Order: sequence, then C-alpha cells, then structure tokens
Amino acid sequence: MKLNLPLFSALNSFIVAQFLFFIDEGYYNFRWMKDIGNWMVFVVYFFVLFGMLLLLNSLLEKIKVSRLYQTIINLIVFPGFLIFMRCI
Repeated sequence: MKLNLPLFSALNSFIVAQFLFFIDEGYYNFRWMKDIGNWMVFVVYFFVLFGMLLLLNSLLEKIKVSRLYQTIINLIVFPGFLIFMRCI
C-alpha cells in the first residue's frame, strides 16, 4: 500500500504543532485554544511544518525508508530537532 504523503505530513504536522503550542503558548495546558490570535499563529506554524515534513517525507520515500522509520523521524526526531533549534 502506497503512503499518502500529503495526508501523512498533515497529520504529523498537526500533532507536532499541537505539542509545540502545548509547551510554548499554553504553558503545559490547552488554554491557548481560547484565543483567536493563537490560532492564527498555529495555522502559520502548521503550514510551515507541513511544507517541511512533506519535503522530508518525499526525500525519505525516494531513498526507500520504511514507514516505521518515517513515522519515528516525523514524531520523535523532527520535533526534537525543532526544540533543540529553539533552545540555541
């Protein structure tokens, strides 16, 4: 079965963006969801992450990385890299 890259990337982008907003904007809660301004920033984060993950997943597909490793890279390595870059 072929992996649907846009859907896979969109789902992972949503999960990663939710996590980043949970720890950054919401101070470890989801109260940030009550403010429309935070949602506008969330949409920007989502589309930037979506583009990055779509490109990353396209490259991983070309070098024939398994779906399990793609999922691990998308949900663990990629967010870890983003958090590391934010701390620098």
